Amino acid sequence: MASQVPAVPQSYTPRTDSVFSILSGFHSLDTDVPGLSQVILNKLNMKDYKEYRAAIEGKATGISFRNYKELFEKMEETFKFCTSCNKLPEHLTEGQTLKRCVKCLNVYYCTKDCQKKDWPQHKKVCKTLRLVAIDRLVEWLMFTGDLPLPTEKWSKSTAEVRNWDDWLPMQGDLTSHLGTILSGTNMTTLWKNVSRPRPDDSDLKESLWRIQSEFLSRVLTVGMAMQQFSLNPYAKPVTIHIAGASHNETMGARITDYDELNKMFPGHQGIEIVMVGPEVVDGPVMRPPLTAFGPRQRVYISAYKGLYHQFWEDVVEKEKAAKPDLVVGFHPGFHANQGLASGWLPTLLLLRDYNIPSFFTLYWEMELKHSLQILLELEMHIKDSGPNPFTSQKPEQVQASPNKTPVHCNSYYIRFQGLLPQEEPLPSFERADVETKVKPMAFQSQKEMFEKIEDSFKFCASCQKWPKQLSNPQSLKRCARCLHVYYCCKECQKEDWSKHKKFCSQLRMAAIDRVVEWLLFKGDLPFATEKWSKPQSEVKGWDDWLAMQGDLTSRLSPVSSGANMKDLWVNTGRPQPDDDDLKQSLWRVCSEFFSRPLTIAWGMRMFGLNPFSRPLTIHLVGVGQSETLAARLTDYDELNKMFPGHQGIEIVMVGPELVGGPIVRPPLRAFGPRQRVYISAYKGLYHEFWEELVEKEEAAKPDLVVGFHPGFDASQALDGGWLPTLLLLRDYEIPTMFTALNETEMTYSLQILLELEMDMKGSGANPFASLKPEVEGPCPNKPPLFCNSHYFCFQGLSETVEFEEPEEA
Repeated sequence: MASQVPAVPQSYTPRTDSVFSILSGFHSLDTDVPGLSQVILNKLNMKDYKEYRAAIEGKATGISFRNYKELFEKMEETFKFCTSCNKLPEHLTEGQTLKRCVKCLNVYYCTKDCQKKDWPQHKKVCKTLRLVAIDRLVEWLMFTGDLPLPTEKWSKSTAEVRNWDDWLPMQGDLTSHLGTILSGTNMTTLWKNVSRPRPDDSDLKESLWRIQSEFLSRVLTVGMAMQQFSLNPYAKPVTIHIAGASHNETMGARITDYDELNKMFPGHQGIEIVMVGPEVVDGPVMRPPLTAFGPRQRVYISAYKGLYHQFWEDVVEKEKAAKPDLVVGFHPGFHANQGLASGWLPTLLLLRDYNIPSFFTLYWEMELKHSLQILLELEMHIKDSGPNPFTSQKPEQVQASPNKTPVHCNSYYIRFQGLLPQEEPLPSFERADVETKVKPMAFQSQKEMFEKIEDSFKFCASCQKWPKQLSNPQSLKRCARCLHVYYCCKECQKEDWSKHKKFCSQLRMAAIDRVVEWLLFKGDLPFATEKWSKPQSEVKGWDDWLAMQGDLTSRLSPVSSGANMKDLWVNTGRPQPDDDDLKQSLWRVCSEFFSRPLTIAWGMRMFGLNPFSRPLTIHLVGVGQSETLAARLTDYDELNKMFPGHQGIEIVMVGPELVGGPIVRPPLRAFGPRQRVYISAYKGLYHEFWEELVEKEEAAKPDLVVGFHPGFDASQALDGGWLPTLLLLRDYEIPTMFTALNETEMTYSLQILLELEMDMKGSGANPFASLKPEVEGPCPNKPPLFCNSHYFCFQGLSETVEFEEPEEA
């Protein structure tokens, strides 16, 4: 299926212009310096990106350098291009040579003119790039084992160490540690083999500290995140997942890399660090995560190579790893990632839907702003964000654009957890016509709202007169039994009684339900449901479903006796029904709510769709206010209980009268986490949605299309409204299931579909029809309707058999 998450062989790292990036990012170096990516491969004695990646992951064979001098020469040559005109050495004219800036020893120019032209930009960053050039070489000491420096026990509590200025005084005088490295064999070897003079000792000491700060920044950032989420490693062991980990964190990684946490939290109960990412490099940390916690006062590091949501499915859900107390991401970079849908989106939704405390870092403020915007669009609950007090002090250069302002690792952070809380104001009802749009209409109070709703039912059920048509508008009196219909006089009531008595009891239920339904907007309904104790194939109607729910009394009683229920009847101007009537009404209202997911499942069964074998995408067409007013992201979670352990179900709601809310968000282009239902919505006609999103692969093609009461049987504009959609469904052979309010509507709809030569698969009474009676507009004395009462299924074009004319005798 198009929406399934593809295997992603490349990483999703933040800086698409960095050497250490995904394939597209690696070749994006050529945008600024044409041919630079190939130069890097040539200097590293590699044929293509595949070999480069293998070397990064430690899998390459036969790729080596004869000595350190050759290694550093090849590394330096990857920076040799004119910073002004972007020419590589092989593109220079005869007599031209690349000369290095004598101040920073970092950037190159092909002529003095290029250097002069570039100086206004370069002078802003020249000093910083000098530090970058030194750090780029000194960083090699991380791989020789000279760095990181050993640190001291903490003499302050974790709460007192708020930044580097608090951390450094606890380390005492670093001179002895730094002096040992400065005079060491590896430092001497380093500068002996590079084509530049050795900096003085003060510059080298500062460089050593900057590199040390980058290493410790990760550990101290994790400790800060633990504090901000009030995670107490003294009370219980803590599991931390590092999502999006790459070679930056794992190349040369040691199992002691996070031991600073032992000094930060002396005597803790145990801390586990699990590094997860598609570019994790093999090494000592590549070992299974813990299933039960190890020894106290120890940090245990493990790693998993793959995307985080895959790790969750393959390991966490199978209880081969502990669920995290905290997830940290160092520079996830999803703000600039074209593969967000197939890369980071499933992980972000997983973190949100599992309500996992999460802490992500970023390089610079603009990245922070863009990332916050994406998280807010995903309705993440942002706890806070800002500058990281433990940011790395080592400047990072954008290789193909050296005159950009260098960035620093972990400069900013975002802290988020779960779904953004939704406020509960009185809803605004809006209606948009084809040509005009009316502003949302709000009410000053619940009482005013119910008065306006009741006014819409105030007309004589016999003579059809409205209050303004009567000499005395106050003469309209309500039927004392149903409290639903009105009469302008006793004569009208008597005349209408022969009709009304057939429906009076049902209209009484409709009048109660009309009020009780408001509890859906207050969050009291729907009631919580139980796990399914039967397979979906054995649940063939409401009786089977209710049998799994047990006694509903304990769930309905708190609602029927709650404050919101009492407030409803105070504001409606009618007496509160007895408790039994209210409980029955609560069930009817919930039956309409649950009818939709159960009907969808009925359609899945009719077409043999199996969500256990692969993810499914379901489009709801013709969606209007009834499905989307105050809709929540959890409205179809009954499907999770219906299909426990499914591969993922996406519901995309499409309709021109769709009401804005949390569900109005982009559909998935690749599938999210398993065992979750993802809801999104698009305001417009379905064939427009198909042209604008599906055909452009910005939304997955559906496995099933469902329409709740499309009503095209009564449409006066079939050509401009439903016809394009119906033909699209037919010609693309999309499995489709529509519902109808009664048998008559189904019969007319079937006639239209047969005229369109649809291949009908089945039709009949829906076993999961809503049990809540609906009054048909200005004709209350007709049999009430029930949502999703009937269904009809179709797919593709009906096969026709052509007969040859008989030959004449």
